[in-house]
Amino acid sequence: MINSFSTYLDQYGSLSEEAQLSVARISHPTHLPGNHEILKQGNTLKSIYLILSGSARMYYYHDGREITNQFFFEGEVIADMESIYSGKRSNYTIQLLEDCSLIEMRYSDLEKLFQQFHDLEAIGRKLAIACYLEENQRNRSYQKNTAKGRYFDLLKTYPDILNRVNLGHISSYIGVTQVQLSRIRSKIAAF
Repeated sequence: MINSFSTYLDQYGSLSEEAQLSVARISHPTHLPGNHEILKQGNTLKSIYLILSGSARMYYYHDGREITNQFFFEGEVIADMESIYSGKRSNYTIQLLEDCSLIEMRYSDLEKLFQQFHDLEAIGRKLAIACYLEENQRNRSYQKNTAKGRYFDLLKTYPDILNRVNLGHISSYIGVTQVQLSRIRSKIAAF
């Protein structure tokens, strides 16, 4: 079970005890309500968040509509990596979908630890690569799959999503209207 940034980072390699303690010192538990926006489009993200419980989504506006770009659930890190790495204003809003128990870490503090601990820096590099590959896979799925295929991929990745996220967010994520999503779901239920 992932209950700290150190246990989250363990997925990508092992940290020295000193690095683990340093990561724990810059990690701060917080609880935020559903609908809270931890990042608003046009602002710069300064922190990353590990979800202990709850869910979130990252979205942007296109032609006056909200388009969900990514979902986050327990054991995942919430961040707009482009904004974090570049220090530039984000094109996205990150909204909590449920009340969330989180661990917050300021990225500037983590950067200092990267300079101090090479094992942590190596894990950070592996994490950045994993985020890039995940984004690339999501883009490829969007280009190659039908809406039905994207829906199946989403359910495979997050089997409990239908119980936790409204269908409007799901339909915008897979690139269809709610009516089209309803048709996809009814065809699946017919089998």
